[in-house]
Amino acid sequence: MEEELDIREILASGKELDKILVYAMRDEEVLKQVISYLDDDLWIVAKNALLVILEVAKEKPELYEPLISKLMVMIRKSEAVPLTQEIARAFGVLSKEEPEMVRKVVPIIFASYRIGNWKIRVNMGYVLEEIIRANPLLLGDIIKDISHLLTSKESADKLAALNFISALSENSFRYVSPFLPKLLNLLCDKDPIVRAATVETLVELGVKNKGFRKIVLAKLQDLKDTDSLVNRKIKEGISRLSLQERSSL
Repeated sequence: MEEELDIREILASGKELDKILVYAMRDEEVLKQVISYLDDDLWIVAKNALLVILEVAKEKPELYEPLISKLMVMIRKSEAVPLTQEIARAFGVLSKEEPEMVRKVVPIIFASYRIGNWKIRVNMGYVLEEIIRANPLLLGDIIKDISHLLTSKESADKLAALNFISALSENSFRYVSPFLPKLLNLLCDKDPIVRAATVETLVELGVKNKGFRKIVLAKLQDLKDTDSLVNRKIKEGISRLSLQERSSL
C-alpha cells in the first residue's frame, strides 16, 4: 500500500486518523501495524493507535480479549498522563462492551493499586475511576476495599477513595450511601488537603441528592476549620448548595 509507510507519521500527528481507521478495517496487515504501535516509544503514537484499535474493535470484537491483556501491560508502563487517561478510557469502554472480561482483571488492577509504586498507583487509580464510572457492578467485593481506603493512614489512599466515590455517584446515589458515615468523619482528618477534598466530594454528592444536600449544608454551616483552603472550600460549598436549594423550590 502506497501510504503504508506513513502510518506512524499519521499516528504521531493525530491528523487523518480516519484514514488509518478505514485501512485498518479492511486490511489485516495495516491493523497489525497499528497494533504494533501500542508499544511505540512516543506516547502520542501509542495513544492514537489505541484510539484506532478501539474503533476497529467495534466491528471486530475478537480484538477485545487480547486488547485487555495489552492494556494491562501498557498501564503499568505508561509515564505520560494523556496516554494513561486514554488507556483508562479504553477500560471504561470495555467495561460496557465486554464487562465479564473486565470483571476478571478488576481484582488485579486494585491489587496493583494497593501494592504498586507511586506511578502504578496513580495509573491504576485512573483506570479504576473509569471502570467505576462506566459499570460499577464490576467492582464486587472491591467496594469494601474502597471503604477501607477511607480509614487508611495514607492521605493518598483517602484522596483516591474520594475520587472513586465521586465516580460511583455518577451512576446512582445508592452506590455511595454505604460510605457516608466514614466520608463525614474525614471532615476531621488531620490532613487539610484531605479535609478540603472531602468537602468538595460532599458538596458534589449534595448537589445530586436533595435529602443529603440538607445534611451536608447543615454540617458545613456548623463546621469550623483553622485551615484557609478548607474554609474556602466550605464557603464555596455552602454557596453552591444554598443556590441549589433555592433553585429546587
